[in-house]
Amino acid sequence: MITHIRMRNFKSWEDSGEVTLAPLTGFFGTNSSGKSSLLQMLLLLKQTVEHSDSAEVIFFGDENSPVTLGNLREVIHGHDVEATLELEVGCRTQTSLIIEVGELNNYAHSGFSPLDVDSFTFSAAIQERNEQSIFEDAYYIFGPHNEWKKEWKYSGLVSPSRDQSNVLLKGDYDGSGPRIEDLLKHLSSSFENLFDHIYSLGPTRVQPKRSYHWNDKDPADVGLWGDKVIDALLCAHMRRVKISKKGEEATIEDRISEWLRELDLAYSFSLKPVGALKDDNYEVRIQKSATSPVVTLDDMGYGLADVLPMLVLCYYTPKGSTLILEQPGIHLHPMAQADLADLLIEVITERNLQILIESHSEHLLNRLQRRVAEEKIAADQTALYFCRYIDGASKIDRLEMDEFGNIANWPENFFGDEMGDLFAMTEAQRERQKRTEG
Repeated sequence: MITHIRMRNFKSWEDSGEVTLAPLTGFFGTNSSGKSSLLQMLLLLKQTVEHSDSAEVIFFGDENSPVTLGNLREVIHGHDVEATLELEVGCRTQTSLIIEVGELNNYAHSGFSPLDVDSFTFSAAIQERNEQSIFEDAYYIFGPHNEWKKEWKYSGLVSPSRDQSNVLLKGDYDGSGPRIEDLLKHLSSSFENLFDHIYSLGPTRVQPKRSYHWNDKDPADVGLWGDKVIDALLCAHMRRVKISKKGEEATIEDRISEWLRELDLAYSFSLKPVGALKDDNYEVRIQKSATSPVVTLDDMGYGLADVLPMLVLCYYTPKGSTLILEQPGIHLHPMAQADLADLLIEVITERNLQILIESHSEHLLNRLQRRVAEEKIAADQTALYFCRYIDGASKIDRLEMDEFGNIANWPENFFGDEMGDLFAMTEAQRERQKRTEG
């Protein structure tokens, strides 16, 4: 799980400060206020970790990447080429990393007990030199509950132990304790595993089709734009994947059907083969109500095609994953937007997912506040933020929500001036009535 992020000189952020993340984190705010950049920072690190060229300090992306950011000059705040880009991610590991200090040093007793690493922070500072991005500084810091407090510095983001000549220490090192390269190997592996289990779904979706061909492959997720959602469904269907809810097992299709009914988008959902089984062609069949005819996904409204990838992603990805959802339910009616909060709460609770959302939906937020008041989710399991753009830089404020779902520091006109509009409408009606009577 990601515990916090921080960025300096990244796009519109001069300094975000330490942004604490919870199992459910929501970023709200005006357009172009920096919400997307907070999530793009994580995607930038993810695609760098997964990039095949380990010699490249940071991978700003191409047409196949989650984000395409150009180069350091385009990313750096204010396009100041002299500035340093600083990125920081804190994480808590799913299982503790137990590192036997004596074994690492090849002798039986070193005077140190085994290292039990349950959290750590990765920090990197990047500058441009001779039109190339280079590390000015990069290191891991152990979490607050670990015995070993050293900070380790190296020259690469992924698997620094590949080049031991470039492994350096931040601070003094007297030679005792674990070998640097072995310790970094453990931390690098955990860091890579963290980003392997981050999945993102963008705000727009691919156009649905009447039939789909399965190539017998297992996609890792549903694709950034939902383009792999049917492949994921067919994979889960053919592999007979089961998920549990309150101790009872069900197929992913069953859970999706339940949620489509809850969201009032469809009554039933199923995958059916078309033609010979060996051809691996399928239709997604939808029944709008209990008495309506069965149609294909292509015959339904865009709202269903918009929400389907999110439903699948929530149940298809491994437990303990982190999901990044941009504008979830943007094409849904208000009641369905509210119901999405219940979906997110369920998968956080049942599947131990961490979910980061960027949204403009007051309906989703209102439902979340209600569920906190009803004790369906604790206030400290959420982190809600409001972003704004002031004097050339993005600013962020955490919304202070208590155990009863009340938010103490609502920004002015957070979701528009609803009361002002009602008063203005009433005044306009009164003026028109006066003119009519006169």
